[in-house]
Order: sequence, then structure tokens, then C-alpha cells
Amino acid sequence: MQRSLYNKRSQAMFKIAICNQKGGCGKTTSSINLAAGLAYEGKKVLLVDLDPQGNSTIGLGVTTENRQTIAELLCQDECEVKDIVQDTYIEGLHILPSDISLSVADIKLAQIQAKEFVLRSKLADLRYDYLIIDTSPTFGTLLTNAVLTADHIILPVGLDYFNLAGMQNFMDTINRTNKKVGQLVNHRAEILGVLFTFFKMTTKHSKRIFDAISELFGDKVFNTRIPENVKIKESQEAAKSIFDYAPGSPSALAYAEFTKELQGRLSYVRN
Repeated sequence: MQRSLYNKRSQAMFKIAICNQKGGCGKTTSSINLAAGLAYEGKKVLLVDLDPQGNSTIGLGVTTENRQTIAELLCQDECEVKDIVQDTYIEGLHILPSDISLSVADIKLAQIQAKEFVLRSKLADLRYDYLIIDTSPTFGTLLTNAVLTADHIILPVGLDYFNLAGMQNFMDTINRTNKKVGQLVNHRAEILGVLFTFFKMTTKHSKRIFDAISELFGDKVFNTRIPENVKIKESQEAAKSIFDYAPGSPSALAYAEFTKELQGRLSYVRN
């Protein structure tokens, strides 16, 4: 596997960060199931767990015991992707795992020269079709690294007021990062789309939030909506993607639809 990690020349790779400053909005759930959905369509996918909670790592049954993680990748010059990358149980899906050690690494990273570009540099010239980055909800050095690595950003949102209240601040932060730091390397991460998760529009309140977010983002909102479904939580406990745990569930069908919609949107952007 290690021989195929890098290209002599950089090949076109879709680099996507799944971000939101609010926790509990489905970032990790969407990261795991989007990565799995793409892998099951025959794509070669690298999932980057950039959250100190390590939930993408746990959610795919990957262990970090006695193994190097993304913390070492970010903070040790000699550590390379090939030193930490692990297979998952899904063919074609690899992961750069994370655990609580990333919290310490985040502090160390803040003291490194050109700290905003470490992840970008480490992941250069990889041979994958898709790079999916699961991020932490805190907009610090780690999330800045994700934004400066990814070309596209997906915002998973739920139908509650706190999602709406923080979205403009989040967008302002993304724009400042692009303008003040991204321009140094001619990089700009764009919002690819907003994905409604835990979708259950049964109250006037949820309808108001849905309308407000839809008006704010317009055609950036994905047509697919991920329904609220207990099978999602059960699949996390089982350390399986929703496609493997409950393939006929509404959530599995929705994530399959989202995977196809995402590919279509990316093809349009590239062309």
C-alpha cells in the first residue's frame, strides 16, 4: 500500500473538509458515511481524523494503541503519511487516525513556523480520488489547517437556532482565513454545500430555521437531507458505516443519495 500513496506528479484529487463550529451537527457521521459511500463506489478515499475526540477513528473500528497518529504527523518533521495511515475494514478507504494526543499536538502546532500550512504540506502529492477531513468544532490551528488544505467545504447543519446563529460568524472566519492566509499560497476554500442532518421538520421552529438557512445559502443547499434515525447512533456503536449496519434504513439511502449528489456537484465545479 505504501508504494501507491504518492504520485511523482500531483494528480487531481477532490479535497473536502466537513466543518461547523457547532458540535453535534453530524460532522463525523457525515465524514464516515461519505467516505464509505465513495469507497463503495470504487473510489480511493483517505479520511483524515482532525478531531482530538477521534470519533471517525473509533467509528470505523480503528485502534491507535501503540500506533502513531495524526498528532505525530503534524508535529514531527520526520513523520510521513505512510507512517500513520491505516486500512479500514472497507476496501479502498484508508484513515489517518486521531486520539486525545491531538489536543497536545494542537498546542505544539501553534508554536511551529508556518503552522497553518503543516497539514497541507504533509498531504501534498497523495494518490487518492478523495480526501475527506473530519474537523473539530473549535476554530483554532487545526481547523485553519483543514481549511487551507481543502478546496471544498461541506457544512452539516441541524434544524436548531444555534446552528443558524453561528453560521454567519463561521462564514466570516472562513473568508478571513482565505483572504489573510490562503492568499499566501494562492489558495481559497469554497463552500461546496450545506447538508441538513438529523432532519425532522415537524415544528414551526424547525420550519423557520430551515427557511432561514435555505435563504442564506440558496443553491448551495444540497437537495439530499439526512433524516433523524436511531440506526445512525447504533451504527456508531457497532463501529460500522450505515451502509454496512443498516443498508436499507432511511439514513443509508439518504447518504447514498448524498454521495451521488456530491459527485455530480464536484463534476460540475471541475468542468
